Amino acid sequence: MSLLYNYFTPIVVQVSLDSPFSMSVTLKEPGSCTSIHVSDIPCKTSLTPQEVFEIIQLIEDRVRISRPELFDYHRMHTMRRP
Repeated sequence: MSLLYNYFTPIVVQVSLDSPFSMSVTLKEPGSCTSIHVSDIPCKTSLTPQEVFEIIQLIEDRVRISRPELFDYHRMHTMRRP
């Protein structure tokens, strides 16, 4: 999961497992009250790097729908898988 944390830097990422097959992620902008909670993210106990990138893409897609301004301030979404 370090790939997930590093990808969103400088955004602070908090991950919690809701079940063995579902997790929630909260992204918080340091130094402000801006945050977003993304739930019902499919996961499993062991993830490949490709699966982590798929989770990142899902998080980005959901953030763009509800809080696109978060990406206006931080360009953490410039890394793309091949």
